[in-house]
Amino acid sequence: MTPQTIVILGAGFTGLPLAHKLLTYTAPKTSLKIIIVSPSSKFYWNLAATRGIIPGAIPDSQLFLPIEPGLARYPSDQWDFVHGKATSIDPDSNTVQILLNDGEKRTITYGQLVIATGSYINGGDLPLKLVGTATATITALHILQGRIGGAKSIVIAGAGPTGVEVAGELASFYGKNKKVTLVSSSEHVLAGSNVLPSLASGVERDLKGLGVEIMANTRVVKAETRVTAAGGPTNDLNLSTGASLTADVYLSLFGLTANTGFLPHHLLGENGNVRLDQNMRVKGTTNIWGIGDVGDMEPKQVTNTDGQIIYLAGVLDQVMAGKTTAAGGLLKEYKPLNKTMIFLSLGPKYAAGQVGGWRLWAWLVNYVKGRRIFVDTAPDYVNGKKLRHASM
Repeated sequence: MTPQTIVILGAGFTGLPLAHKLLTYTAPKTSLKIIIVSPSSKFYWNLAATRGIIPGAIPDSQLFLPIEPGLARYPSDQWDFVHGKATSIDPDSNTVQILLNDGEKRTITYGQLVIATGSYINGGDLPLKLVGTATATITALHILQGRIGGAKSIVIAGAGPTGVEVAGELASFYGKNKKVTLVSSSEHVLAGSNVLPSLASGVERDLKGLGVEIMANTRVVKAETRVTAAGGPTNDLNLSTGASLTADVYLSLFGLTANTGFLPHHLLGENGNVRLDQNMRVKGTTNIWGIGDVGDMEPKQVTNTDGQIIYLAGVLDQVMAGKTTAAGGLLKEYKPLNKTMIFLSLGPKYAAGQVGGWRLWAWLVNYVKGRRIFVDTAPDYVNGKKLRHASM
């Protein structure tokens, strides 16, 4: 029997565990082959990247974990790992075009296609997320670590969760040896993150206590890099207030954009997110699905991933078995979390968190996240043994 093929584009926080669930529970029941496409042979545990940009803070081996050893326990005819990235898809012919890492091109035919290509940070190609292959990302991270280690002034634009964590981690580690400035486009940090005012004010208080200067109601409108007389790079920043700053390191961390540029325009919303129906299927298609940061159902937060993975694995299991309603529909709809879940680490000692309408004790968030930023849980996640907060 010719196996049914599910192609998963992306091997990050949603694509890889989805593959593991399908290989564990669905493949033994039906003739199924999973093809995973990713330019990186290693999983980037970028939850810890906000601390990992500090030289020597976290070893590369804890940030970058090989993917294929975890897949090797499944029969070799049930999976394939293609090292490359999608450049286009054709829903009419059920094909996806891949640019392989070696420069060659390949066409893959799918029965079901899952878009799990994640997102990138607006404003720059910073290695707080993958920037291509694992080698390219590690190289970029080392360069950034070197710049941060030698800097006397660091400016961070964007006071969302990532910018706040980066500012807190840097200030906590370096103290007064480096000037850390956080530029916030709003009156307070974490605006738009649906957090309690008391949490935002508490985070601001902790940041200021660590020595971070917060510039409220301000945007960086222009950034230029130049070489100083000493031969090193520096950054000249023009602000929306009319003022200017000079910084040895400038980090633009203002929001995320989905990695969907290779998809047909009619599958996307105005903001570039994939338009999904109540079953996480791409609207206007019958066999294309979206999960994680690419979708338009939930905020781009890793706290949403467990529920999405569990749901879509169940739906695809149902589709593979032909168990749909008489009208061809699926038996249940996905229910978005619709609950604020945020855990912030501001170095090894300071933290903040919120679940729903409840602000968590800082010591609890610090104990759960601040000590290791979950790097101790990464191997089981990458090897398909556990999800972040649920069993596999």
